[in-house]
Order: sequence, then C-alpha cells, then structure tokens
Amino acid sequence: MKNRISIGISSIVLIFLILCLAVFSLLSLSDAKTALSFSERHADAVRVYYEADAAGQAFLRDYRNAVAQGLSPEEAAQRASAVLPQEALVSQTEDGLISCEIPMSNGQKIRMEFTGDGSAVTACYVFNDQEYTIDTRMPVFGADGEPE
Repeated sequence: MKNRISIGISSIVLIFLILCLAVFSLLSLSDAKTALSFSERHADAVRVYYEADAAGQAFLRDYRNAVAQGLSPEEAAQRASAVLPQEALVSQTEDGLISCEIPMSNGQKIRMEFTGDGSAVTACYVFNDQEYTIDTRMPVFGADGEPE
C-alpha cells in the first residue's frame, strides 16, 4: 500500500476559515482606526468649545466685578476683555446688551449676550461665521465632461 498525502475536505475548510479570520481581522483593524480618528476629532472639537466657553465665563465674571466697582458698561467691557483671545469681539447693542463673540475652530464662534449690568445672560449659542458650501461635484469624467 502506498502512503499518499491527500488534502481532504477538512483541510480545505480549515484553509477557508483561516482566510476568513484574516479578512475579518483586517476589517476590524480598519474600523478601529476610523473610530479612533473620529474620536480624536470629536475630542478636539469639545476641548475647543469648552475653552471658548470658559473664556466667555471668565469675561462675564470680570465684567460683573467691574460693574460692581462702579465702572460704566463700556469701561467694564474694556477691562474684562483682557481674559479673551485677541480675535474675540466685544460690542454693545442699541438696547444695552453686551455681546461677546469668541472664535472656535472650523469657522465657528460662540456668542454670549447679557444685560448691561451683567445680571442675566440672555443668549449663548454657537454659530458658523463662514459661509458653508457643500461640494457636489463628482470628478469622474474629465474637466470638459467627456470620459478620459
């Protein structure tokens, strides 16, 4: 009787399972890298938001202290703006509200509005400072619209 090595059905199934596990592990690695990238971008956005919010709260605190010392709203805003980033904008509206716009990332700003004496915050929101346009072009063909 000859001793022959034969590949049976169990060996073929084993090779197929190893290939499937390798493919699934590569897909899991790709998904994990994507999730890590998204989480890092989200963490950066949250950090920038809370830094801007903290600067706004420090501005409001210093503004209230300056008004309590008897300064006018304009002088109090001038003194309190020392805690804000250089790009921040402080203004007073016609109806006596003080507004403070603090830049964040990606063209966004946080805006705080409060009364002239600093006793009440009337608005606090994030808005887009830049025009946002979605690129709907699909550069599948050449620049003149004809296939390459």
